[in-house]
Amino acid sequence: MTTEDVWYDAEAGPLVRLYALTGGRAEVPAGDFTLNAIVQRVPESRPGGELSHEQQTIVGLIDRPVSVSEIAARLGLPLGTVRVILSDLRDAGLVAVPRGRDAAEVPTMNQLQRLLAGLNSL
Repeated sequence: MTTEDVWYDAEAGPLVRLYALTGGRAEVPAGDFTLNAIVQRVPESRPGGELSHEQQTIVGLIDRPVSVSEIAARLGLPLGTVRVILSDLRDAGLVAVPRGRDAAEVPTMNQLQRLLAGLNSL
């Protein structure tokens, strides 16, 4: 069989194995990039080196905050692979997962009731 006889289609699957996209890595630190974590581009960030096609696609997808699961769905890649790629982008300073509110920052029930009472009095 010559190289002219070989052809690929969508059913053949990816031409690059997933472990090649991640350099053989399969895990990121626990708690990083959970299924519903929201990822956003770091303002004013500029890629320092060459980005892979997948990294460029992710950076292009996050013009607005996007969940990890949505990124994986749009790329058609497994979550584990996307998490490793996102970890690399975070290490390069290109993406971040905004920190959630601390319990001290969340309004108390008393504050919410006073707010509701104030709104009702309007």
